[in-house]
Amino acid sequence: MIHPVKSFRAFLAALSVAMLTACGHNAIQFSKGIGFDAGFDPEHMSARVNLRYGEILSVAARDNIDVELATGVEGGQEQTSADVKTGSKLRIKIGRQVNGAARDLIEAGATADQIHELLSNE
Repeated sequence: MIHPVKSFRAFLAALSVAMLTACGHNAIQFSKGIGFDAGFDPEHMSARVNLRYGEILSVAARDNIDVELATGVEGGQEQTSADVKTGSKLRIKIGRQVNGAARDLIEAGATADQIHELLSNE
């Protein structure tokens, strides 16, 4: 028989490994329909729980990224009706991401041409 406490600890360990080894550049999530999320704000020591409906876009961008969402809804709360289309467009453009290697090269005194040459070979 599977012990519930050991199963929960194994789940938490796997979740911790997945979160701590993830890429730190950009995290983008888009969904349509009903969404549920929970989180914790360490600055204010508060928890939050959200139940949402519609188009949900969450972006945690590091640098040099352009995100544009064009929804199918025209109008607003001040209008009595809205024109609803079924299509939405999500455009994401990610440029060169600066990482710790580029920072180390700058601190070592490398020129811009040397950095560009080294990073373009990656």
